Amino acid sequence: MASTTSAEKKIPKLGVLQLKTSFPRPPGDVGNVASWGDIPVVIRVVEEATGDLVVGNTWGQDLVDAFVREGKKLVEEEGVVAFVTTCGFLATMHPFLVNRLPYIGTTPLLQVTWLQQSFFPGEDCKDSVGVITFKKSALTVKHLTSVNAHPETPVYGLPEDTDPEKGIFKAVLESRIPYDYDGMEKEVVNAALELTRNHPKVKAIVLECTNIPPFAHSIEKATGLRVYDVLTLGRWLYQGATPRDFRGL
Repeated sequence: MASTTSAEKKIPKLGVLQLKTSFPRPPGDVGNVASWGDIPVVIRVVEEATGDLVVGNTWGQDLVDAFVREGKKLVEEEGVVAFVTTCGFLATMHPFLVNRLPYIGTTPLLQVTWLQQSFFPGEDCKDSVGVITFKKSALTVKHLTSVNAHPETPVYGLPEDTDPEKGIFKAVLESRIPYDYDGMEKEVVNAALELTRNHPKVKAIVLECTNIPPFAHSIEKATGLRVYDVLTLGRWLYQGATPRDFRGL
């Protein structure tokens, strides 16, 4: 691997702390550099971070330390000024990371409380924002409260069937079938439509899963609602760290 030059280090970058995974990451996925447009991105795999540990919420202090270790390396070696991760289920780790790494967007779920409290305050705030997650059975109240989101926030998930014909997204992320854009899109849109049918007060949708953003446009088109994900979070963090110099324009 080529070393980073001094000139490259001076360019502020967004760091992506990635779980150790093997499934495809097309444009739109958090782990594809093309997803970030003109934002300089450095992706670093945290070798200890497996999907089973993170989604199962069975991690310990050693995994927190591993994220901090890799994050600090990116700050020192690559000039990283803000971070995101590749799994929204790291929400429960956010309180343990936020004071050890600068400006880490540990999970897209951080945006739930911002939207609820800043844009849709009041008695209906808990019904104003809905979440679409990869695995509803694994997303607990603790994931929501760890980022100060309302504990009764509506959450809808993708199919968890082990049959790859009935749980396409799941089968793709488990590397059991090839990437199926159309099939995955259908599951995501169906979850969004079910969410809005059952919770008509929802005004915005947050995508917990950082592999769902390739279909954010389809969700907006199907529901007419604003959609927030890891990409909107990362851009916000990065742009705050790199204000534009307007002199000379």
